[in-house]
Amino acid sequence: MPSEDEQHRVAIQAREKQVLQLLSRPSAALKAALTDPPYSAKSPDVRKSSMKVVVKAIQGVQEKEIAGVIDELSGEEQDVLMKYLYRGLEEVEACNSLLKWHAILTEKAGVGCIMRVLADRNKL
Repeated sequence: MPSEDEQHRVAIQAREKQVLQLLSRPSAALKAALTDPPYSAKSPDVRKSSMKVVVKAIQGVQEKEIAGVIDELSGEEQDVLMKYLYRGLEEVEACNSLLKWHAILTEKAGVGCIMRVLADRNKL
C-alpha cells in the first residue's frame, strides 16, 4: 500500500493535469488547483508541489480578471487560496503576482481571511 505522501503525490499530479487542461477557463483551473490541499503530508516536497499547481493556475489569470475569479470562489476556497499565497511567498516564486493576488483577495475577503489562515493549524 502506498504511503500517504505517495497518495498525495499521485493526487497532485492528477490535479496538475486537470489544471493545465482548464487554463482557458481561469476560475475553473483555480478551483481545481485549490481542491484537496495536502494538509496531512509529511514531506515538504509534497506541499511545495501542490503550491506550484496553484501558482500555475494563478499565472493563467490575466491581472484584469483576478477580482472576478476571486468572486467566484467560496469563502473556504478563498481561505485556502490565502494559505497558498503565503506558502508561495515563502518560496519567493512569482512574488509580484502573489502580492497582487494577496491585495485583491484581502480586499474581497477582508482581513478575516488573513486571521483565519494565521490561526488555522492546517498548514501548507
